[in-house]
Amino acid sequence: MKKRKGSVGYILQRKDAAVKEDSHIIKRILNTLLIVFAAVVLGFGVTQFVMQSVYMSGPSMQDTLNDGDEMLLNKAVYKFSKIRRFDIVAIKKIKSNEYYDIKRVVGIPGDTISVVAGRLVINGKQVSSDFSFSVINSPGVLSEPVKLAEDEYFCIGDNTSNSEDSRFINYGKIQKSEIKGRVSYIIFPKERRGKINYGY
Repeated sequence: MKKRKGSVGYILQRKDAAVKEDSHIIKRILNTLLIVFAAVVLGFGVTQFVMQSVYMSGPSMQDTLNDGDEMLLNKAVYKFSKIRRFDIVAIKKIKSNEYYDIKRVVGIPGDTISVVAGRLVINGKQVSSDFSFSVINSPGVLSEPVKLAEDEYFCIGDNTSNSEDSRFINYGKIQKSEIKGRVSYIIFPKERRGKINYGY
């Protein structure tokens, strides 16, 4: 009888051990799922509100940015600082589901901008000839002075001969809410990797 009781006890101990092991495995699985879920949520939060990669499509920002360049977009910077003249920004037009447009801010609220004899003029001063966009052969609306209201920005491509931008009526001025962040760093190609020089 003692032997049988011992056998029963041994069986019960093995069942308890198996239950504990199963419980331990379930906890490990749940912990792993929790970590994966947290990583996904964190990753979504980062790309949605802080930083994400974007691509340059087309020649409108040459030679500052080339077609196919991969860059980091800082989406948080304008929550803590103002949009500055000559920043390179990502624009998503209102009611547009298209990819970001990458352009340079040349006019900020309160500015008066125009093109005089092919040269970009901001608040009565010609932009330095060091900038490729200082010479504009197709002024569009800038053939007359344009005054920017509050929360309005004027954005152009550095390659002004091959860029659809604020100079043209179908594109127009940019609202502050349409500027989604500042392009800050080239990731790819490797030989061009580094911070972007805004020129200020």
